[in-house]
Parts: sequence; structure tokens; C-alpha cells
Amino acid sequence: MGCLLSLAATSAHADPASLALLPPRIESTAQSAEHVPSRSTSVLGVTASDPQGAPLTFTWTSTEGVLAPPVHGATTSEVTWTAPDCLPPSSAPVKVAVTNAFGLTSEVAFTFNVGGDLYVDYQKPFEPSQFSELHGISVSPQSLWLTPKQIPLNAERIVFEEPVSLSLQLVRKNAGGTHTLGWMYRDELVARGYVGPNDELLDTNGNGIADLHEDLYNLAPSSGPQARPYIGLWPRCPRSFFSGGFMYSEPGLAMNAGCQTTFRREMLADARPGQGSVRTLTEVVGRGLPDAHPNGFSDLGRYPRIPNLLEPALPENDFKGLGRLAFLITDDDEDGATYNQMGPVQDMRLTTPDGIPDYDVSAYTPEGVLRSQNPDPGITARDRKVAMGTIDPRREIVFFLVTYFEGIHNPRDAGLTFPCLKKAADGRCELFLETPVSVFFSKASWNMDMDVRGTSPAAEFAQGCTFRDTCNRAAPNNSGTSCSLPGTTQRLCGWLDAQAQTMLRRPEYGNIVLPAERLFVPASSNGAMPHMVVASSPAFPQRWLLGWEDLNGGGDRDFANAVFLLQAEPSGFARSTSITALPQDLDPRCFVSRVRVGKSDVFSPTCTPTSENFARYAISPECLSCADGTCFPNPSATWLNAPLAPGMSETVMDVRAFQGQSLCWQVAMGTRDFLCQPQVLNVNIGYELTRTP
Repeated sequence: MGCLLSLAATSAHADPASLALLPPRIESTAQSAEHVPSRSTSVLGVTASDPQGAPLTFTWTSTEGVLAPPVHGATTSEVTWTAPDCLPPSSAPVKVAVTNAFGLTSEVAFTFNVGGDLYVDYQKPFEPSQFSELHGISVSPQSLWLTPKQIPLNAERIVFEEPVSLSLQLVRKNAGGTHTLGWMYRDELVARGYVGPNDELLDTNGNGIADLHEDLYNLAPSSGPQARPYIGLWPRCPRSFFSGGFMYSEPGLAMNAGCQTTFRREMLADARPGQGSVRTLTEVVGRGLPDAHPNGFSDLGRYPRIPNLLEPALPENDFKGLGRLAFLITDDDEDGATYNQMGPVQDMRLTTPDGIPDYDVSAYTPEGVLRSQNPDPGITARDRKVAMGTIDPRREIVFFLVTYFEGIHNPRDAGLTFPCLKKAADGRCELFLETPVSVFFSKASWNMDMDVRGTSPAAEFAQGCTFRDTCNRAAPNNSGTSCSLPGTTQRLCGWLDAQAQTMLRRPEYGNIVLPAERLFVPASSNGAMPHMVVASSPAFPQRWLLGWEDLNGGGDRDFANAVFLLQAEPSGFARSTSITALPQDLDPRCFVSRVRVGKSDVFSPTCTPTSENFARYAISPECLSCADGTCFPNPSATWLNAPLAPGMSETVMDVRAFQGQSLCWQVAMGTRDFLCQPQVLNVNIGYELTRTP
């Protein structure tokens, strides 16, 4: 409102009779808006009277902004004022002087807050055009919600074009052996010199064994031209042998506690496809039947029977480990033992399969290292899932499965073979490795065992069909328990058994139902046996099933000995464009002083404490960079987290320190549960501008 500032005094030489004259009286003022947005208007008015009844003159002036031509009456005057971009707090830029015929004047000033209103909502109803970035989020006028898109993956190349937070869940273990599941970054293998530009495994010391395989089992000699650094602190069994003119070290992971020599030449069946009936004199190193001694078949690492190279970088492996161990054992059964007690941790439960491994998963970090403090003591539902963390864009990952099981060589009758360390030019294996500790990679060409069948595909299934033991995979058309593929006459055996399919339909796994379509395992490019298949469905985006075959040579090729659910934790990100109420050519003296952030969000009623859903908000008062009249998004904008509670809440944030001239907001949404989805219903943004007085 207007305020009376002063009364003009009469002249010192005035007639004494005039000393009784009084200045005009301000009767009232009017102001259509005291809070005025930048460059908006306010209509001002004044009503006055003169005690002597003399006529009045009105004079409007302003130190900021623009006055339109005023409209005068005998006792009133009105003017429209256009505000500047901003003013210092409680500025009084406009005055009106009322003067009577005797030269006496009264003045009144009008105060304003210019440049936004903290309690006006400047965020319009949601539209896609209002967002500069949208990742995994869909927009409607009513809400923002997560919409994970389908990402195709295959075992040979597991890579993402955008950052993803991945997690793993055990679905089913159906095998006589025990397993450890882990993963590595491919670029770390490249940096270590194991992998070449075409994804091939390198043999830099030229002794016929790929360096990766050599270092997994520490086969390189300790001296000479083929020497390689030992992966670990020291060899448990410092024995050597000669093969094909090269010296090698006998592998501790394939030797018993007594470290007796294992290298020999013996007659073995040829592992090449179709040659299983042919026996040839072949070289073998290692033993495949483990004893119960705790020091046998060990390389003395943190976990003695996991190859040191596949452990995380730890003192026990001389910090040469490259692996991350998601699940130390896959046992989920009614007995209390791992295979021949070879597992890296003990089996601690005797319950029926429920998808929770039989050890306290949360006692270990996602890399597989024992924590100093367990956040969830005991075996609970939280042990079902392991977070792999955020994977950077275009950074390829490779899974591996360490299997603890007796080594068997019977390619013709059982489809089993020892891993092959070194091949002849004709593809025949020259040096076999016999060991109860086998390593299989998601990349088929990196595996050591040969595909004894050599068929293409290596295996195929009716994905949505339940597997039954009575189905003959070699002749599915003759089996009454096979399933026909939709739209074809082809019949195939199912992939997962009834127990695994029932597990996937549970809420903990997102009620997954496998599609009725063909699932096949491509043959490898170099004759190695594939060991992992990736299955997915468009109906369940960003969820992939990893099915493993755990027998060297393929065995029954069911690819269901250990099955895991890999999922990108549902998450999304939305960033608004600059609030349009703020002009881009703002007076350089003006800046945003306070921001009000209000929001309303909801979460699905199916959410549980383990869902870990969130919607996190932030604002930036400097989201544009402008030069020569052109503005573009500021790549180095500072983002301030808005402290907001779930549901409906709001907060006011002081941002004067940044002296920013633009304003935008962002929300990050996510959950660990596909059935628990956050949804943003509304966002309110109010702001004030100011400038230094």
C-alpha cells in the first residue's frame, strides 16, 4: 500500500495569512498487486482532497520500471506501472505527488516485491516438451512414472548404453555340484593383457595356453622365457612338468593336500565332435576326484578353491584378483553340505528350496568380502538379492561360474570331457586339465572345455514349457512331454522345471511368466562349449534369466543347473527445462533468492520394506548458460537436494549464494521391486528474485 512520505512547507516569505494553509490530504491509495512478476504490471491509484477546497495536481514518478500515461480526475489519479526484472526487497520505486493551488504538496510511495512469487506455482502440467532429459520415465499431464525399456542382451556381450543399477537373485540350483557366481569387467581383463582387440584370448608367452587360463590355475613356470607373475602369494605345490617342449607349473587347484605329482600320459577318448570312440595317447595334468582334506585342491587365496584371479583384489592374492563374487555358494536345498565340503562358505540351512542361498549373504559385500558389521544378521529374505551396483555405460561385464564337482572324461557316452588347456593344429587336445574346480565364462569362446557334440545350436528349448525328466532332448518330437512352438510343427523339451517356474511367479521375482517361444544356445566360434544362456521376455523388460550348464563338455545340456535372475533395478530420471516464467535475458543484477518446492508422489500398495523405493528431488538456480542472447543447458550446474518426505510435502530453499538467473528441477525415481512403482503426481515450483540493494 502507499505510504505518506512528506508535506511540502510554504515559502519563508509567504504572507502571514497563508500560514494557516494545509497541504492536500491523501484519503486512500490502491495497488492491484504488491507481488509483481518480472515485467508484469500493477495498477496504482490515489484519492486526495484539499482542506482549502483548491484544485489538485497529480504527478507520478518512478526510479525503476516504466509508468504509462496517468489518468487524472479532480480528486483521483490512476497509473499502470510495468515492473523491471527485479528489485531489492521492499523497494518503493513509485511515488505520486499531490499538489494544491497554493503550492503545498503531499507525497505517497508504493512498495513492491518484484520478480516472482514464492507461493505461485510456475510449473505447468506435465508435458514431454517441459523436460530436457527423460530416462526410463513416461510423462502425462497427470503423472510421471517408470517405464523400463527392453534391453536386448546375449551371453557373448553384456553391455548397456546407459548407466544401470544391476542386481542378482538365485532362482534355482539343480545339480550335484556346488557353484560360485561372479563377474568381471572386460576392460580390466584387456588392461591386464588377457584379451585382444577381437575378443580373443592372448598367449603372450607363446606356450600354447591362453594367458587367462594359465593364470586361473597358475600354470606358468616361475622362471624362464615363459614365466608369468604368480597370482597369489606363493605356490602351494611348487612342482613343474614339461609338455610339448615347454615347462609348466602343476596347478595347486588340481592337486591334493600331499602335492603328489599329477602330470602323466594316458589313453583318453578324443573330445572332438564325433571322435569319442577314438582313444589316443594324451597328456593330462591334475586329479579330478577331491579328497576331504581342507588343504587339498587349493591355491591358498581368501577362498582356497576359488582361483585367486577370480577373487577381489585382496592381500591373499597379492591384490591381483579381478573378480567380484556375487553368490559364494548356490546351495538352496535340504542338506547341510556343499559338494565334498569344497564350497568357499558353509551350507548353513536344511530348509526346502526358497530362492535364498543357504548362507548369510548379507554378511558379505557385493564383491564377496566378509563385512566388519552385518547389516542384516542371519539368513533372511534380504539374502535373496545381491546388488551389483551401478554399471557405467558401454562397460562390458563377463559372468563366470566356478563349479566344484568331480572331473569326468567320457565324451561319447556322457558328453563329458576334461577341460583342454592346449590344442593341436587339427583341433585335438594335446594337454587336458583334470580338476574338481572348473571355471565357465558367459563368453563361450573363453571356455576351456570342448563342445563334444559340435552341433549348432548347442542346445534349444521351448522356453515357456515345463521340463520333465521323461522328455528326450535328443528326440523331442517323439516325446509326449515336449511342447510345440507356437505357429510351427516343431516340438522341443522345456527349459526350467516346475519348481523354477513356480519360483519365478512369486512376487519376490516380479511374477515372471516365460514366453512360449524358442530359446537356443548358439555354438561358439572356436569349438569351445557354451555354458550360459540368457532368456528374457518383452513383457518383463530389464529382467534376464541366466541359465548355466555346469558340466565340462555339456553333459545333458540342460542349462538349468544354476539359474539366476539379473535385473536392472527399475529407475528413471527426469530433468525439467528452465522455468519459462524467468526471462532468459534477465537483468544481470537480478538473481533467484528463494525457491519453494512442493510435490505429491505415491507408491504402489504392494510395496514392502524390502522394496526400497524412492523419489528424490533436486533444484538448480543455474540451469542455463547464456551468452550473446543465446542460452543452452549448463553442463556444470549445481544441484541442491530438496528435503522432502514421501507423499505430499514442500520446502523453501535459500539459494541466494549462487546468484543464479534460471531455475529447473529434477527427480530420480527407483525401486528394487518391479511390483512397487513410484509415481509423481505433481510438482509445484515458486520462486523469488532479488538483487543487491
